[in-house]
Amino acid sequence: MTEMLRFGTDADLDGLWEVFKLGFGAPDNRREAWLDGVDPARALIVEGPRGEVAAASHIRRFDQWFGGRAVPLAGYSPVAVLPEFRGQGMAKAVVAGQYADLRDRGEVVSGLFPASLALYRSVGFELAGSYVARRFPAAEIGRIRPSRGAEVRRGTVDDIAAVHRCHEQAGPRRDGQLRRDGGWWARSLPLDLADRILYVVDDVHRPGELAGYAIYRHGPGPRPYDYSVIVHEVLAEDPDVLRALWRVVGSSSSQAPWVELVGPAEDDLLLLLANADPVAVRNEIRWMLRLVDARGAMEARGWPATARGSVDLEVIDAHAAWNTGRWVLEVADGSATLTPGGSGTVQAPIGGLSSWWAGYAPATRLARLGLLHSADRSALERMDHLLPAVPPVLPDFY
Repeated sequence: MTEMLRFGTDADLDGLWEVFKLGFGAPDNRREAWLDGVDPARALIVEGPRGEVAAASHIRRFDQWFGGRAVPLAGYSPVAVLPEFRGQGMAKAVVAGQYADLRDRGEVVSGLFPASLALYRSVGFELAGSYVARRFPAAEIGRIRPSRGAEVRRGTVDDIAAVHRCHEQAGPRRDGQLRRDGGWWARSLPLDLADRILYVVDDVHRPGELAGYAIYRHGPGPRPYDYSVIVHEVLAEDPDVLRALWRVVGSSSSQAPWVELVGPAEDDLLLLLANADPVAVRNEIRWMLRLVDARGAMEARGWPATARGSVDLEVIDAHAAWNTGRWVLEVADGSATLTPGGSGTVQAPIGGLSSWWAGYAPATRLARLGLLHSADRSALERMDHLLPAVPPVLPDFY
């Protein structure tokens, strides 16, 4: 398969659109918008017998926060195979074929939202976080109350830059959050606020800055109601600011029966609501992550300031030979190093190691499931101490 792989050029744009359209059922009116976000040089292609794009993977570069540091991330978006070529191993080829280039570019981890867990596990990805769409009764959200006053005002176009800064400032405290570029913001919060409703709380200690914001829009609702509320984001560090913003979001309950939102399986909002809704979940998936450069990834993320210790790893990676071998992981003072050597006390297939690195699951749990292996329970417990499991949150679908 490798002799058929090549990176794309501008001449492949039509073929890339065709494989995406047929792979994901995209309507023709999305063509130009989708192609605007495509860099053909980041597309790895399998060329079919008539020169067509038979399969392709496309990479979008991001930075993703882990441990207070922005880690270079290669986001697969999309991966697709033309229907007539499916079942021939092309999807695996265009995914794994990217790894050497990602490493050369310094993109030490890669991520994706999988259509098939088995496919991506077979090339080293493992679960890293949840992505759950829920529908809550608006009246329940409207009952949330702050314990002290927080003045919420309607946002304007003059607040957009401050919204961007507020999001960026929150990133180091939120594992999994992406840094958003101008193109991303243009889609989620248009410069003219078209089809978006913005509410903000000013930061009383920093003139011109925000303590939090809520972005939502109106969607269809069942008769006799007029609409529903579709939340794009509610963000604040202060609990009373957060509660005040959610109260505004839920205030339309007489006309909008429900609020729709996307978040992790254990969403913060669940801790604020007075009543649980047993049918709140509409659908859910998990997103996946892979260490492309294990050494680079260990050193790129932040680690708990109080964690100190080492563990001997034997990394197993069938698709990125530079990761395979024995390594010593040492953690101290909020940083880590990974150096060759050691006894290989913990055998670490790259998928299980990736899930642990992301904070999705502790090492002892991964070992119980066969995703890590060690006869030395204390080594696994040291890994749990070095990086306690705090599942990352990624609300931005790419």
